[in-house]
Amino acid sequence: MSCEIGAADVAVITGGASGIGLGLAKALAARGAAVVLADIEGGKAEAAAAQIRETGGAALGCFVDVADPQSNQALADFAFERFGRVSLVFLNAGIGAGGAIHKASIANIAWTFEVNLMGTIAGVRSFAPRLLEQDHPSRLIITASEHGLGLPSRGGQATPYTASKHALVGLADAMARDYRDTQLSVSVLCPGLVASEIWNGFRNRHARFGGPRLLDEAAGAENRAGLSADLAADRILRGIEAGEFFLFTHGNDIADVARARAEAVESALARFWAREGPQA
Repeated sequence: MSCEIGAADVAVITGGASGIGLGLAKALAARGAAVVLADIEGGKAEAAAAQIRETGGAALGCFVDVADPQSNQALADFAFERFGRVSLVFLNAGIGAGGAIHKASIANIAWTFEVNLMGTIAGVRSFAPRLLEQDHPSRLIITASEHGLGLPSRGGQATPYTASKHALVGLADAMARDYRDTQLSVSVLCPGLVASEIWNGFRNRHARFGGPRLLDEAAGAENRAGLSADLAADRILRGIEAGEFFLFTHGNDIADVARARAEAVESALARFWAREGPQA
């Protein structure tokens, strides 16, 4: 379903205080949409919303802890009570934890899945029932990653992160089928390397998973060198307006990742048929 984003739209964005989330908020406001920037750093989200308002946009900032189902529900309540309707929900908040799975701490693995997967599920469960009840089309956009399509050649080990992002692609696939005959559409965003603060997500790690930890600024060099969040947001919104299920920020990088996965599956199937026969 294609659509043009404009003044009639209300968008809610988790992880809205920085990176892709903030880029989306600014781009949506420039198109005339009202935006709710929600972030675990609530003060930062409110400051970003204030800057958008200073440029003539309609924006509100608020706190959300996506790892808390009640906080997700409070965000949905806030958005619908304030605007009466929501047309775009970006479940964008996420964190990254690296390491081989046998070396990463259980606490960090649990934290990654609690935020990236269970936090997204909590967001869906808070928003989807109301979006389905509305009398106009709406869209849920889940931020996965190029890691959800395969493994990029650059970078080191990020196994917990990669596994959580594969789960999000599967979640979006199933949701798109579940809502096929409704006015609620689903997209999955698979960005490449975009300038963001995801490298420093440990600053907001929950106490039950070990508490905050600040990383050396040098750890963020690769992320800071990524595609600008503003350009990424424009590409994402054009994809939404075109009615795309898969949303991208990069072309060639993600094509390489997806092609490698497809070729591996096709090669394995060819060997399977050679062993088991063409009717297997």
